[in-house]
Amino acid sequence: MSLIGLKRFQNELIIFLLLIFVGFSFFYKYSAQKSVASKKIEIQESINEINKVVELKTFWDKKKVKKEIIKFKTMVSKAKVKKFEKRSGKLAIIYQNLSVKELNKIAKKLVATHFKISKLNIQESGKNMYSMEFTCKW
Repeated sequence: MSLIGLKRFQNELIIFLLLIFVGFSFFYKYSAQKSVASKKIEIQESINEINKVVELKTFWDKKKVKKEIIKFKTMVSKAKVKKFEKRSGKLAIIYQNLSVKELNKIAKKLVATHFKISKLNIQESGKNMYSMEFTCKW
């Protein structure tokens, strides 16, 4: 009797199995597309990272770094530079009696460079006078 029941619903069973197959195919295609999209994003991030490394490598050329360091020394008068110490890959500077304009100029220049700032200390030393100390690496 079960064979007779199967024969009677044979077309419905085939359609049901085909729908299941189509459903699995759809989910497989969807997951494959998502995987490809995530790989594309991952590759794009890697390319961006490589471009950034190349950019930093060209920036950290010894001649360019020397010019940037000298700019920090000559930005204000020599009397205001209390300490200027440059070691291999590290720069430490202490400024005293800076006006607001000079402080802003130095801070903008420091932020614009590609140095890693390890220490930054700004204190008010008098009315509209500031002292600044920073250490950075490259």
